[in-house]
Amino acid sequence: MANLFSNLQQKYEQVFDRQLKIAVTGLSRSGKTAFITSFINQLLTLDGNKSSLPFFRAAAKGWIKGATIVPQTDLTLPTFPYQQNLKALQGENPTWPQATTDISVIRLALKYELPKSLWRKMSEVNFSNQQTLYIDIIDYPGEWLLDLPLLKLDYAHWSTSGHFLAHPLRTELAQAWLQALESFDPLAPADHEQIATIAQEYTKFLFACKEKGLEFIQPGRFVLPGSYTNAPVLQFFPLVNVTEQTWEQLLNHAKKHHESGIAILIQRYKTYVQTFVENFYQQHFARFDRQVILVDCLTPLNHSAIAFQETQQALEQIFQHFQYGKRNLWHRLFAPQIDKLVFAATKVDHITSDQVANLKSLLQQLAQNNNRQANYYNIDTAFIPIASIRATRQVVLTQEGQTYQALQGRLKQNYESKYLYPGSVPAHLPEASFWQQHTFAFDDFAPLPLTPHGKIESIGMDQVFEVLLGDKLK
Repeated sequence: MANLFSNLQQKYEQVFDRQLKIAVTGLSRSGKTAFITSFINQLLTLDGNKSSLPFFRAAAKGWIKGATIVPQTDLTLPTFPYQQNLKALQGENPTWPQATTDISVIRLALKYELPKSLWRKMSEVNFSNQQTLYIDIIDYPGEWLLDLPLLKLDYAHWSTSGHFLAHPLRTELAQAWLQALESFDPLAPADHEQIATIAQEYTKFLFACKEKGLEFIQPGRFVLPGSYTNAPVLQFFPLVNVTEQTWEQLLNHAKKHHESGIAILIQRYKTYVQTFVENFYQQHFARFDRQVILVDCLTPLNHSAIAFQETQQALEQIFQHFQYGKRNLWHRLFAPQIDKLVFAATKVDHITSDQVANLKSLLQQLAQNNNRQANYYNIDTAFIPIASIRATRQVVLTQEGQTYQALQGRLKQNYESKYLYPGSVPAHLPEASFWQQHTFAFDDFAPLPLTPHGKIESIGMDQVFEVLLGDKLK
């Protein structure tokens, strides 16, 4: 009965467009958990101060009457740990919320009241114009996003996709795995201990790529296994040392010899895709209405040209697996589509204010291929530099009679106060000369304390709200 009531309520919200499912999309370390925590906090702490979110029209006009966390419709998923994350930000020495290791969900109810129209003001009937918008947000590890391309690849095409050893840095990091792979005979009866050992070396390779800022980590759950540690479903690897001409022989052999090494690898790959990727996509990714794509443009600049290129490629791969288009009653009920999209450049508080325009320009170029597709589907798109949870303040320093813009914050590791000029952000996709001369760098700062009213200090969140929610609150 409870499930029936929940389903009926959800259909009612969809029919009257009183519900939004927001996709918070971002690669590992892009700041999804921080963004969701700040998103919730900014709405819960609205207190009638029209200047707190000036670019969010409904808040600036005083139309929003309040927001609260309400029970989620999917009772099988963990609840997003908002209170736990907020607790980490409290006190004199706040710490960053814990990184996401599993899926979670949260639902907000946003109550608002629009100004009465002229005919209502003239009417003697006194009725409330208050309405409620329900907002559902799902959090999940960014590593899982890079699994979405596996939906279109069988094991052979995945193995020959080419990105594993796409450049010398990856090949260098893969040496131990490649050496272990040389002794593997895919046609022989499966040696499960050997397969587990090679899979372990492959996983070490993925971790090494991650440490270098490389984004193509597949399969994602290999580096974030949770309760599946040592499970056979996470013990496989791509056969990158097999020629294309040999694959037909391998696939035919697998069909006839189900206990061969190649057959076991194919079986485990299929099981992984069906269990983790297909179910995840169908239950969650196919049902979004609005989307925020969080892009950390700055960390790749700290690493290398290769890391920056992989970030761009990963974003393009992920973008292919969302449904975009204008929303109507049919789509709301049966085939949800994303009709508004925000590309958000995170960590804008880690650069000086004179570099913000460059960061926005860099974001636009980094996402230009995705944006062309969004334009094709005629959906509204915005590019916004943000800091979900602010960590620094802008200061002006004077040295030898010269004034300089700089940042002031407290270091994450010891809370020691530090002044920093991180350098210039390129306004365009970096060319070779940038990496030869580049001096861009920034430290890991601790988050700023909450305000006396318990609000998270942020930058640009009001602009995000206006794009994602503004048309529903007028």
